Amino acid sequence: MSGRSGTGELPVEVTSFVGRKEEVRQVRRLLQASRLVTVTGGAGIGKSRVAVEAASGVRRAFADGVRFVELAGVSDPGHLEEAVAQALDLADPSDRPDVEALADHLRDRQTLLLLDTCEHLVDACARLAQTLLESSPELRILATSRQSLGVPGEHIVALAPMPLPGPRAVESVAVLARCDSVALFLERVTAVDPHYTLTAGNAAQVAEVCARLDGIPLAIELVAVRMRTLPIGRILGLLDDRLWLLSGLTADRRHPTVGATVEWSHELCTDDERLLWSRLPVFVSTFDAAAAEGVCADGALPAERILPALLGLVDKSIVIPVRRGEGTVYRLLDIIREYGAARLLESGEREWLRRRHLRHYLELAHRGRKVGPDADQVELWGRIRRDWPNIRAALDLCAEDPAEHETGLNMASTLWYLWIACGMLREGHHHLERLLARCLPGTASWSWATLILAYVAIARGHLDEARLLLERCRRASPPGGDTLRLLLLKLSGTLAVIEGDLRGGEARLSAVVDRLGPGPHLPEVLLPSMVELGLSLIWRGETAASREVFLRCRRLCEEQGNAWARAYADYGLGLVAMAEGDADRAASHARDSLRVKRHFSDAMAIVLCLELLAAAAVDRGEPARAGRLLSAARTGWRDKGLLGYPLMVEDSARCAELVRRSLSRRDYDQAAREGAALGLEGAIAYALGEEEAAGGAVRRDAGWAPLTRREREVAELVAEGLTNRQIAHRLMVVQRTVDSHVEHILAKLGFSARAQVAAWATRRRLGGSAAPENA
Repeated sequence: MSGRSGTGELPVEVTSFVGRKEEVRQVRRLLQASRLVTVTGGAGIGKSRVAVEAASGVRRAFADGVRFVELAGVSDPGHLEEAVAQALDLADPSDRPDVEALADHLRDRQTLLLLDTCEHLVDACARLAQTLLESSPELRILATSRQSLGVPGEHIVALAPMPLPGPRAVESVAVLARCDSVALFLERVTAVDPHYTLTAGNAAQVAEVCARLDGIPLAIELVAVRMRTLPIGRILGLLDDRLWLLSGLTADRRHPTVGATVEWSHELCTDDERLLWSRLPVFVSTFDAAAAEGVCADGALPAERILPALLGLVDKSIVIPVRRGEGTVYRLLDIIREYGAARLLESGEREWLRRRHLRHYLELAHRGRKVGPDADQVELWGRIRRDWPNIRAALDLCAEDPAEHETGLNMASTLWYLWIACGMLREGHHHLERLLARCLPGTASWSWATLILAYVAIARGHLDEARLLLERCRRASPPGGDTLRLLLLKLSGTLAVIEGDLRGGEARLSAVVDRLGPGPHLPEVLLPSMVELGLSLIWRGETAASREVFLRCRRLCEEQGNAWARAYADYGLGLVAMAEGDADRAASHARDSLRVKRHFSDAMAIVLCLELLAAAAVDRGEPARAGRLLSAARTGWRDKGLLGYPLMVEDSARCAELVRRSLSRRDYDQAAREGAALGLEGAIAYALGEEEAAGGAVRRDAGWAPLTRREREVAELVAEGLTNRQIAHRLMVVQRTVDSHVEHILAKLGFSARAQVAAWATRRRLGGSAAPENA
C-alpha cells in the first residue's frame, strides 16, 4: 500500500482506482453490520486498494474517523501495538500494557481501524483484533491479508482476479472497455502513451493480454507500462515465452502469473535498475531519492546513476511513488520487495547494505539535532518521525551486533528530540534501556544515553527511576565535557521543580543558563532549562523575572531557528499574561504555541496550551468553551500517559472548579462530553477556531477547502497583512517554505494576487462564501 500524508491517515494514491465496484460495495455493506471485515486474496490482487477505497467512502459514518495502520514494515509481532498506537496518534499510550491502553483509548470512540498487510503477523493481529473488539463496542476493523484472521464474527471478502472479457466481448469496443481488467489495462497504458486507444483492430489483442495475465491487477499494471516501448503483438509473444517458462520456477507458486510477470519485469530492466531493485528492500518503509543515493550507491552503481535507475523503476511500476506533503517518497509493493530481497540475499550484500542504511539514518538523526536559522525544524523533525520504521530497523541492528552497540547509544541519545519533543517516550525508553544494558559504563556515549534515559523517565513520570539514573551517572564521574555535566545539573533541577522544591530547582537551572554557552548539546540543555526556570518563577509569583526569562529564550530560539522551544516560550509568556490579568494576550500566545506544537505532535505542550486557553475562556466569560477545552486536555493527559507538574495540575483543577460553578450540572456534563469526543487534533482545531461545537459534535468549516491545514495558517497570516518573511518568522520556517505555500494557495484558488487571498481568507473567518471568488 502506498504511504500517507500523515501518520494514521488513509494513503493518498498517485494512480486512479479502476473497477472493483461490486467488491467495494460489498465491503461497505459489511462494515455497516459487521465489526470485523477481512479482505483476502493472493499477491497482487489489489486487497489494499479495495480496502482503502471502501474505507474512504464510509469515513463520514465514523465520528472519530478512519485510521490506517501499515504493517508491511513491522516484522516483529511485538511492535504491532506500537504501530497501531502511532496510527491513533497515541505514540506513548501509558505505562499500562499497550493493548490495554489501546482498548481504553478506543472504548467509547466510533472508529474504523484499517490493518493493512496482516499475513506475516496474522496470529498477533487476530489476538489484538479480538481484544479491541470485545472492549470497544463502537469499533470496526477492516483488515487486508493473504489469509483470514480466524476471529469469531469475522466476515471475509475474498478477492478474485478481475473479470476477463467474454468470448464475444471483442465484437464491441464499448462492451470490451467496460470489462474491469481491460479498463485497468487501458487506464495504465494511456498513462504512458496518451494517444493509445482501444479500436476494433487491437481489441482482440488487448483482451488476450488480460486473459494471459489471469486478470491479476499487479500483473496487468506491470505489463501495461511496457506499451510505451513495445507493440502489443510483441508483448503477447513475450508473454507466451515467459509465462510458460517461468510458471513453475517462481517464488510465489500459488500465483505463478504474478511471479512470472515479476520475473519478466526484472529481465526487461537495465543492469542499473536490476541492481537497485535488489538493494531497495533494505528500506523497511518508504524512502526518498536522497536515501536511495546515500544507502545504495557504490562503485558498481554510482550516486549519479541512482536517480535515473529509480525513475526507470517507477516508469516500470516496480517502485511506487507516494505523495508526502510537497515532496515524493517511494515504496515497494510486498511481492516486489520479496523478489528484490531474494536477489539481495543471493548477492551477499545484505549485511553491507544494512550498515550503509544504519549510517544514513544515524547521519539523519544528527541533522535533526542541529537547528539553525536556515533549517526548517518542523519539516525535518516531521520527516524523521515519519521515517521511524527505518530508524527503528537501524537501532535494532545496533542492538543485535556488538560491534554497533556504541553506535546505537550515540544514535538513541542523538534522537532525544524524537523521544521528548515528538511524543515517542515509550519508544525512546525501550531503545535506550536496551542499548545501555549491552554496554559497559564509563564512556561518554554511556553517560549521554543514561542522562537522556533519565530525561525520558522524568517526562513519563518515572521519577524514582530518573533519580537512580542521575545518581548512577553522577557516581561514574561522566566524561564528555562541561555540557554533559550541565545536562546532569539541568535534570536535577527539573526533578526539584517537579517535586515542589522551586528555589532549589531554580538555583540549578539558573546555573545552567548562566554557565552554558553555544555548544553541540545546546538544544537539549539550555533552552529547556530556560523554559523550566521561567515556569518555576511564575509559580512563585515572580512574573517580571519569568517574563524576562521567556523573552530571552524566545530571542535565542529565533536566532537558532528552534521552533519547538520557541513555542514553549510563547506558552510561558501566555502564563505571564494570564497572571497579569490579560486573558486576550494569554490566549494569543497559547494559540501561537499551539499552531507550532501540533506539527511536532508534542502532546504535553498541546494539552498545556489547551488548559491555558481554557483559563482564558473562563476569564472572558465563556465557561462552556472552557469546559470543552479542559475535558479535551484531561483526555490528552490520560491517553498520552503524560506527567503534569503538580502546580500545573492544581491550576487546572482550580480552572475546572470555576467552570463547574459557572454552569448547570447538565451544561457542564455536556461540555465535558463534547470536549472528550474531540480527540487531540479536533481539540486543536476547536481551540484555533477552525471548528465549532454544534449539537454535541464538531462541525468542520468546509469553507477553507481546498487548502491544507498549513496553507490555511499561511492564508490567515496573509490576511493579517504579513509578508512572506514575517510569516516565516511567525511560523519558524524558512522563507522558501512560505513562498511555496503561497504559490500553492494562489494556484488552488485560481488567484493571481495576495490581496485576493487576503480577501478570501477574511471572508472565511467571517463565515462567507466557501467558493473562491476571483477579484
